[in-house]
Amino acid sequence: MAGESFKGYGLAAFPFIILMAYIETGLSEEILFRGFLLKRIQNKFGFIAGNLTQAIAFGLIHGVPFGLVTNSLLVGIVLTIFPGALGFIIGWVNQKRMGGSIIPTWLLHSTVNLIAGIVAVLM
Repeated sequence: MAGESFKGYGLAAFPFIILMAYIETGLSEEILFRGFLLKRIQNKFGFIAGNLTQAIAFGLIHGVPFGLVTNSLLVGIVLTIFPGALGFIIGWVNQKRMGGSIIPTWLLHSTVNLIAGIVAVLM
């Protein structure tokens, strides 16, 4: 949906899509979900509780708005489960493979957002 705001602008929107993908959504979501929520809950209740909590929250923040906008329970469920599962994997990668750094998955997350934004503009 974020890319929809640039529809009709063509390649002129590209710098703004980059900023949105890498700063507004990718970085802010990684800081909130993996950098803050996961780490805080993990420190108190352990990795599994922290990772599950941030993954569920990440899924809900993606799925609920899409479900409401489309008025479709199925869309809401699918777009909660898929990002939630990806959020769980990203949390595991951050904590277990990257020493707690969100930088690699911020770049991955942002690149996916960039591609989605470009596709939205070009469609």
